[in-house]
Amino acid sequence: MKRFLLMVLFLGVAFHVSGANTKLHCATNDFAPYGFEENGQLKGIEVELIQEIAQRLDIQIEVEMLPWKRILRSMEVGAIDCMFAAFRTEERLVYMDYTNVPIHVSSLVFYVHKENPIRFKTMADLKDLTIGLVDGFTTSPDFDKAFQQKLFTIQGSKDVQASFQMLDRERVDTVLFNRHVGAYALKQEGLTSIVPLPTPLTATSAYLTFSKKNNLSHLVPHFDSVLFELLTDGTYSEIFQKYTGIASP
Repeated sequence: MKRFLLMVLFLGVAFHVSGANTKLHCATNDFAPYGFEENGQLKGIEVELIQEIAQRLDIQIEVEMLPWKRILRSMEVGAIDCMFAAFRTEERLVYMDYTNVPIHVSSLVFYVHKENPIRFKTMADLKDLTIGLVDGFTTSPDFDKAFQQKLFTIQGSKDVQASFQMLDRERVDTVLFNRHVGAYALKQEGLTSIVPLPTPLTATSAYLTFSKKNNLSHLVPHFDSVLFELLTDGTYSEIFQKYTGIASP
């Protein structure tokens, strides 16, 4: 991974963006702590990262918050120039150009009480547990299969805060959720007794992407170069730490 990122940096420094004529219209969705609105202002980890990228490249990036399905459609027809953050899929590759350096890694982790002896390495470790899960939350094929085989039971909830409250009251053994979103929720709730297990169920890279309709692939190496700078100079860690208490993208 380090070798790959060094190659990205090497390629990226050979390019320069002219900020005078570069204006991008970008979109994200409401998903704290990556992006959200507070007191009429857009905030969040990725919003700050995009602002930092714009400053370092001397370009203008206007960020708008839209519903997820509308963002994808807008990217497809070129109504917006870029979006963050998207998983790489064959369907989206048809109409999106992806950065090579991810903007974050979306990890699904199990949360437990600090003193709880529960450990997770394989599905077998989940045997006979009651797992808190937000209604409608997407997990993984292996997890879904294990549930269908009745390896464990699931206790649904309306949101992650409700799941964590159940865990705090020992109504469930563990809670499965996104690592950064869960950490942000715990910070907001002030629950210090709940911690994530180190081994994730899944870890998927999410990227900043450009609409192919608007012919912006030439910007990919510029953004890759700055994303790498943010990783290496500590900016990533500072921003993630600010919102989640976790100094890791």
